[in-house]
This record gives sequence, structure tokens and C-alpha cells, in this order.
Amino acid sequence: MAKIRLTILGSSAGMPQADRVNAGLALSVDKRLLLLDCGGGVSAAFRRYWFDPLAVERVIITHTHPDHISDLPLFVQMLYLAERREPFGIHLPSEALSYIQDYFQALYLLREKLPFEVEFLPIPKETDIRADGIIIHPIPNTHLHGYRSLIEEYRLPNKMQCYSLLISVDNKTMLYSADLGSEKDVLPYLKNLDLLVIESTHIGVGRLFQAVVENNVRRVVLTHLTETYDGEAALAAARKAGLDNVTLAADGMRIDI
Repeated sequence: MAKIRLTILGSSAGMPQADRVNAGLALSVDKRLLLLDCGGGVSAAFRRYWFDPLAVERVIITHTHPDHISDLPLFVQMLYLAERREPFGIHLPSEALSYIQDYFQALYLLREKLPFEVEFLPIPKETDIRADGIIIHPIPNTHLHGYRSLIEEYRLPNKMQCYSLLISVDNKTMLYSADLGSEKDVLPYLKNLDLLVIESTHIGVGRLFQAVVENNVRRVVLTHLTETYDGEAALAAARKAGLDNVTLAADGMRIDI
């Protein structure tokens, strides 16, 4: 059975904080290493917790809000300076592919300069991302749908693409919510999860905790925390629902699954 560990590199919501990095998770499966989101400060956190820049295989960006993607160019520069040679995959919402590639060119992260291939890949709509036994099922959510009226009024090309990630390895399953429109976006996917890492900014914890009980979720970590987030109230609500398996995320937290 594979050894699966999730490390929280960053647990902050959108407002940068002095003591928290923005969104980023490192998923290690035996010697395999994947990165989920790459917000501000994630590159430094990656090194702070002694991860090897040469070991990470790919990054999956759930959506293009700055607190989930802003460190991506710096992360690739880190790989270059670490003398990486192996290809590096970047999975993105399809709406962002051409823009991010142009941005990399503007930053002089040129294909011709880098000694490794950067593969820009769209997050698939109807299939999974597979990496030698790791199965990642993207779940579209409604986090960006609040922009619909502006997009329609100004005829913008944005497609409001944001994804939660359902990840399976051997017989273990975890869900990373990324950011949500509400907790309803992920409620159908909670059945028998070993781990739920869910954002705290846009959800109602009461309905969530009820669903956690009903679906036998084994562990819940609340992340994407604001400076004013009332963590004690959230944990009290969990206890009231009969749960003792809910914790607040902290940068550097390691979770064995």
C-alpha cells in the first residue's frame, strides 16, 4: 500500500497574512510529488518544508485567482535554478492556457531558455488526470459564477472555470475543495472520504458538518482561513454535530492518509 502524505504549504485566504502563505498543498505518494495550487509564498514554503524541487512532477491550478496561482512563475524559476531536466506539467483551466503561456514569455521564462519542458495542459472536462496510480477527478464548481453579469455585460472571454479535486490512491480518497460557490458544490462527493480539505470562506459549516456525519468522512481540515476567522466557533459547531475529527489548517501541517 502506498504511503500518502498531504502537506499544507499555505492555508491563508485571499488577503496576504504575515503568518500564513496563500493556497498550496504538496501531495506525496511514496516518492511521487504533486503540487495543488501555487499561491503567494508557496515556493518559499516548498523549500521551508524540505521538498526537493527536482522531485515534483506537476502542479494543478484549480482556478486563476491570484492567491491560487501568483507564485507559479517563481516556482518554475526555482526549478530552473535547481537545474531541473525532467519535464514539468502545469494543469490549468482551459480558459487560462494561452494567457499564462504569454505571461511566462513576458517574464522571460522562455521555452528556448529552460533546460526542461514545461507542459501546459488543460484540466480535462470529462476525464481524469492520471499519474501512475494517482487518479485526480476534477469537479467543476460555482466559485467564479458571481462574475457572470460582468462577463456578459462586457462580453469578456472568461468562462468562470474553477475545480475541486477528488483524489484516489489505492483504496484511499481525499477531496480538496479549492474555493467554492458554497458547500453545495461538493456535498455529492463526500461519501466515505478519508480526508476532506475544504475552504472556510464561502461555506456554511452547519450544513457541511451534517453532511460529514451522514457521509462518514473520516477527517476534515478547514483551510483558506482569514485573519478574522472564528476558528473556535467552527470547532464548537463541529463538536455540537458530534464530530471530533475537524481541525483548522496550519502552514506546515502534515497529514498521513
